[in-house]
Amino acid sequence: MGIETNFGTYLGKMDILSSLATLSFDKRRSKFFTRELLTLLKLVDEGKVNIDILFGSWAGAVGNFQFMPSTIKNYALDYDQNNIIELKKFEDSFASAANYINKIGWKKNTPCFYKIKLKKNIPTKYLNKSAKKLLHKKKLNDFKKYIVNFNEIDTDGNLQVAIITPDGDIVENINSNLSPAYIVFDNYELILKWNRSLRFALAVCTLKDKIKNEI
Repeated sequence: MGIETNFGTYLGKMDILSSLATLSFDKRRSKFFTRELLTLLKLVDEGKVNIDILFGSWAGAVGNFQFMPSTIKNYALDYDQNNIIELKKFEDSFASAANYINKIGWKKNTPCFYKIKLKKNIPTKYLNKSAKKLLHKKKLNDFKKYIVNFNEIDTDGNLQVAIITPDGDIVENINSNLSPAYIVFDNYELILKWNRSLRFALAVCTLKDKIKNEI
């Protein structure tokens, strides 16, 4: 919510139905947006969402956590039990986001990431700079020889992890730019299902830790 809508202060003003109808004619992702449009129309027809409040982003997302129609269909909850899903209200939106992240496999008490300092001998194949798919995952302990501050990582060494260098796509020579770098875990990859951006997932996981520390 903090990343998607600035804590609910900006939810978007576009008519979602119009946005999806327009994007359905975009040849690049026509099938995706057509499917989302039909899903939303069905939700409206079934009375699960109110057409009068369907305003959000240009891409068809709505609410505090910017759910697409298929996400609403599969994971959104009428938490306050008023017979309609209202993702601009805190009760429904937070419950729906929690349900979504739980259903896709969030693991409690396991980390998202650790910031690491890499040694220069690390093979470049282990450095993920794209969020499309994290490659060359290994057990955490297998990366020990490449990480200067390995002893600062306080978790199970048998967990499967990947290394990301999120600025790799904007730096010309990644071999000489090994910082910043992070070890990322399964929970981090779940955030990528929400938004395919290495920096987005880092921001969400950082915010999660900040909130946990305050509690």
